[in-house]
Amino acid sequence: MGLRFVAAAGAALVLVSTAGAAFALDAAAVVKARHDFFHGIGRPAKAIKEELGKSEPAVADIQKYAAAIDAAAPQLPAQFPTGSGPESGVKTGAKADIWAKPAEFKKAADNFATAAHALNVTTQKGDVAAIKQAFGALGGTCKSCHDGFREEEHH
Repeated sequence: MGLRFVAAAGAALVLVSTAGAAFALDAAAVVKARHDFFHGIGRPAKAIKEELGKSEPAVADIQKYAAAIDAAAPQLPAQFPTGSGPESGVKTGAKADIWAKPAEFKKAADNFATAAHALNVTTQKGDVAAIKQAFGALGGTCKSCHDGFREEEHH
C-alpha cells in the first residue's frame, strides 16, 4: 500500500506539473495574441495619424482605418483573461491592476470602445477638423488606459 501511494502521489505530481506547463504555454499564447491584437489597433491608428499630418488627408483611407479600430475595440477586455497577467510568469506589459481593479479596467476599455466608435462615425462625415478632434479623443483613452494598466517598460 505504501508503494502504491508513493506511485499515485508521483503520478499526481507529474500530472499537476504537466498541467502547469500546459497553462504556461496557454498564457504565452494569450499574451502573444494580446500583443498582436494591440498591434492590429496600433497600425491603423498610426496610419490615421500619418494621414491627418498630410496637407490633404485621404478621408477614404482614414474611414477604412477607423472602421478597423472600431471593429476591434469591443474585443479589448477579452484579451485579458484571468491568469494571463504577470502572475503567469510570461513577460507582459499588463499590470496586475487589470485583474485587481476589474471595474476600473472595464470602464477604461468601454471608454476606448466608445471613442473608437465616435471616431468611426465622425470619419463618415468627412470633416477633417472633426476627425482630428475625434482622433485626439481616442488617443486620450489610449493614454488613460496605458497610464493605469500598462507597465512603462513593455514589449
